[in-house]
Amino acid sequence: MKKFNKPRNRNGCPWRFDLKMKLTTLFLLVALFQVNASTYSQSTKIDLNLNNVKVFDVLNEIESQTEFKFFVDTKEVDLERMFSIKVKRETISKILERVFKGTDIVYKVLDKQIALKPGVKEENVDQSSTQEMGLKQLTISGTVVDDSGTPLPGANIVEKGTTNGVTADFDGNFSIEVADANATLVVSYIGFSTIEVPLDGQTSLSITLQESAAGLDEVVVVGYGTQKKINVIGSISQVSSKDIENRPVTQASQAITGQMPGVTVIQRSGRPGQSGGEIRVRGVGSFGADANALVLIDGIAGTMNDINPDDIASISVLKDASSAAIYGARSANGVILITTKSGSNKKFSVSYNSYIGVNEATELPEFANSWEYAEMYNIASGSTSFTADDIDRYRAQNDPDNYPNTRFLEDLFSRNGIQTSHTLTVNGGDENNKYYVSAGILDQQGIVPKNSFNRYNFRMNLNNKLGEKFELNSRFFGALEERKEPQATANKGGGFLDQLVQNAVRYPATFLGRDSQGNYGIGPESGGTPVAWLDSKSYLTNPTTRVGVNVKLDWKPNDDLVFSAIGGYNFTLYEERSYLGSQRLNEDVFLGQSYLNQQSNKTIFKTMQFTGEYSKEFGSHDFSLLAGYSFENEELSLFNGYRQDFASNDYTVMDLGSAENQQSGGYDAEWALQSFFSRLKYSIDQKYLFEATMRYDGSSRFPENNKYAFFPSAAVGWRISQEDFMQGVSWMSNLKAKASWGILGNQNIGNYPYQTVLASGRDYSLGGGLATGAAYANYKDANIKWESTETIDIGIESGFFDGQLTFNATYFNRNTTDVLFKPSASVSSVLGVGISETNTGEVKNTGWEFDLGHRGKAGDFGYSINANFSIINNEVVTLGLGNVEQPNGFVGNGSDLFIGYPMQMYYGYKADGVFLNDGEVDSWPDMSAVNPTAQAGDFRYKDISGPDGVPDGKVDPTYDRTYLGSRIPKYTFGANLGFNYKNFDLSVLLQGTAGVKGQLDGYAGYAFFNLGNIQTWQMDGRFDPDSPVRYPDYPRLEVLTNSGSANTETSDFWVINSGYLRIKNIQMGYNFPDAVNEILGIDNLRCYLGAENLHSFNSYRKGWDPEITGGGAYYPILTTYTFGINLKF
Repeated sequence: MKKFNKPRNRNGCPWRFDLKMKLTTLFLLVALFQVNASTYSQSTKIDLNLNNVKVFDVLNEIESQTEFKFFVDTKEVDLERMFSIKVKRETISKILERVFKGTDIVYKVLDKQIALKPGVKEENVDQSSTQEMGLKQLTISGTVVDDSGTPLPGANIVEKGTTNGVTADFDGNFSIEVADANATLVVSYIGFSTIEVPLDGQTSLSITLQESAAGLDEVVVVGYGTQKKINVIGSISQVSSKDIENRPVTQASQAITGQMPGVTVIQRSGRPGQSGGEIRVRGVGSFGADANALVLIDGIAGTMNDINPDDIASISVLKDASSAAIYGARSANGVILITTKSGSNKKFSVSYNSYIGVNEATELPEFANSWEYAEMYNIASGSTSFTADDIDRYRAQNDPDNYPNTRFLEDLFSRNGIQTSHTLTVNGGDENNKYYVSAGILDQQGIVPKNSFNRYNFRMNLNNKLGEKFELNSRFFGALEERKEPQATANKGGGFLDQLVQNAVRYPATFLGRDSQGNYGIGPESGGTPVAWLDSKSYLTNPTTRVGVNVKLDWKPNDDLVFSAIGGYNFTLYEERSYLGSQRLNEDVFLGQSYLNQQSNKTIFKTMQFTGEYSKEFGSHDFSLLAGYSFENEELSLFNGYRQDFASNDYTVMDLGSAENQQSGGYDAEWALQSFFSRLKYSIDQKYLFEATMRYDGSSRFPENNKYAFFPSAAVGWRISQEDFMQGVSWMSNLKAKASWGILGNQNIGNYPYQTVLASGRDYSLGGGLATGAAYANYKDANIKWESTETIDIGIESGFFDGQLTFNATYFNRNTTDVLFKPSASVSSVLGVGISETNTGEVKNTGWEFDLGHRGKAGDFGYSINANFSIINNEVVTLGLGNVEQPNGFVGNGSDLFIGYPMQMYYGYKADGVFLNDGEVDSWPDMSAVNPTAQAGDFRYKDISGPDGVPDGKVDPTYDRTYLGSRIPKYTFGANLGFNYKNFDLSVLLQGTAGVKGQLDGYAGYAFFNLGNIQTWQMDGRFDPDSPVRYPDYPRLEVLTNSGSANTETSDFWVINSGYLRIKNIQMGYNFPDAVNEILGIDNLRCYLGAENLHSFNSYRKGWDPEITGGGAYYPILTTYTFGINLKF
């Protein structure tokens, strides 16, 4: 039976109630529910004005206006019959008389429920007549939700063994009449496991459905459309809004970390507005061109920064050729499809999501106190630069103006940045018009003073049916963003936040920050310190405006054919003002001169696309063919200007600076891409699946003879679980084998790399004098072409016990040829000029992906586990023109690219501890080529090889450096754990990497580097000649210049394991019960506590996050503690 349910229509009520109001309200509610049902049916007046609509639509409209609910067996009542009606303030009885006049349909009214059934018309309805026509008298009500408490509108509730059934309304609520108090209800919902609920005398139920891990009816977003997961052959990973909601992520890239096999997200910084991660899909596929994945938002090219995470409905990552080849030239590094939320045909609803959070650094290195620094410096320098009296005064801290203990890094990261987010959403519509409108505000305060990121965003998504054959989908969005940062003063020269942080790492505690009279310390280079710079008028502001529209018009001339026209326009205006001001440190030191650099970068992206798709079922055969055309164009325009010597730091308008030495510049650029594509899908009995994709791309970035390229793919699948011989295997709900092959492209290089340009300033001799001339600055390859990536995928998908347990495994092989690469300097020296990108080189990524899912329930307790694990082997196959054979047998560029090894490798020495005394130096292989003054506490580098390929008693850079590891993780993994008990829920996201190396150098890695500081781990673990150990945590202390020493040569002491396991997110929530929501006049209220980047387990350098490498320009990744609410009206 079909039941029409009207969503509850609540009018909001005040937030506060006194006791008298509560009791009065309760009394009135009780009294109202006692009113005779006939009073409601007789007093309710209905207005209808419907022309040539289905009877179904008439009944639906009645439910939308009233509290009536219809019980209909669609096999007995024709709801497809067309009908017209126009009434004003008419009763339900008279309307139904008109609707069913001339038919054998009768209606029965009980309470506010109406049953429709063929039969003999009866004018007066009483209890006995109601029972005779089969309307049951025991009312069972309840709510159907998922394991997080989210209502499941449209869930089916059927009395077992009968056709008596209803569907849940928009809030998951239902009411069904049954005859037997011990009946059993069968509850089902698409994508969830069906369950049976014995009543056992209960009349009020709270039913929780577990999502079917098999997800066979789940819809997956693919290129230019969607597919049921059951029919997907390609390698696609998808997360929904449920997987990313309520997390304090400011950029969408952070939301997918650890949630997809084969997708690696590395977050290098927690800097507000710039904390998005590097996304790598199945390794790194190029060492010359950009390796970033293509990002499409509702089918239009964009970036992960272009969207508020709250507006995301799903994120799909296309990883293999069969899924990504539809995007051809830009898909070699994977494709990320972001789909935004849409309106529904349900009641008007308002949602408000908000959180407040506190940010702090995940890790901060600890530095020596001023007296400790002085003691260690004396040891390192072998002198008494600091006297015993100096050290005592530093330790006493009774004269901080002259003997300070300034904690520069701690003072810089001194605050707990507050982060708030507010998103208001309006959603609703009907069968013909749907709308989704959202507005959001994000305010993220950094842990550095004067550092913040703000975003104001708006989105409106509309879906409108224009008659029977046309449908218009419109997407409008806008965002205003602004990033603010402090800077160093003008004398530091481009002192951006990076340099400010780096010097806070560098400067030891012996330097004064600010004295008791308000004067600033001058620092080690008489240019001030971070304490002074933070108080200066220097600043950086970076406002960005984004506006876009995406319109899609569908024309469906018949049920099998649809034509679509798509138009997109994105406008981005990026502006930056960097002012380095003057500043007086004290009476004697003034820092200048001030200068302002200002730039404006405008980007306009336009696209138009046309597709046609024919889909048809012929018995057991399912066939579809998609064909399309796409044109994309992007125009870039940049202008920048520079002036110096501003009279006042308070007036930083470009026109107020000195015209002397002023500078200006700019450029315009443009690129375009034209494409033709098609896709064929065919299946038999939904068991044997086939798919082929073809794309023909033409890019302005390549010369005429190589402008176009063809990118094909093919895939096959076999749903073994659907075979007859598997029907007796009840415990296996799904088993599918699949394989794919294809070729993908990469055009992520400059706009016109094939054009040779002239450079001025190339003077030459003419007639005994010097004439100004121009010459070719470098060689350009006029035959440059696309990078091509051939991909092979073989996989299996399986599900057990109605999807309660799933396991998927995939093997992949990505081989990229014609890599766009600039060969090494040795090639340039032969040609006499530099050489630009050319197609030379090959790189391969092979590996495995696994994901495992399990869901279960015991009483009121439910749980879910979803884990993924990936193995990725990256290997340079050849550098082509860049192949340079090293004397030690390595072939490559001599630094980080060698044939047979991963990209981004470390190349250096193997260290076997340190010399315990000077006498050991003589008994070790000769190290004079590396360290001619080796002594106790210096590293013992191993003699690995020599001219004959065997150790030769000497250690030198030619033969004794080797592979030490790579910055590309070999293993990535993640696990999403979910638990719920009644109204409580808990989720934990774990994420990590292994088989990856990192190195901290410069101020971050070396003590006393270039007038730098010393960290406590270096101080405590240093080599001590009085109690020598072979493998100390740090070699002997020495004062280092900017060029380092023999002990700072790249070696496996410095290149260390940077793998980690991180508690990425943990969240506990509580859904308030319906009774409370009823009192408050709302649909749903959820509160939660959460923590992002809570803790990481690693063996990296103490105080440094394992995702951070480099020399000390370190803005730590942030831990964010949040409290939030989800409110729905």
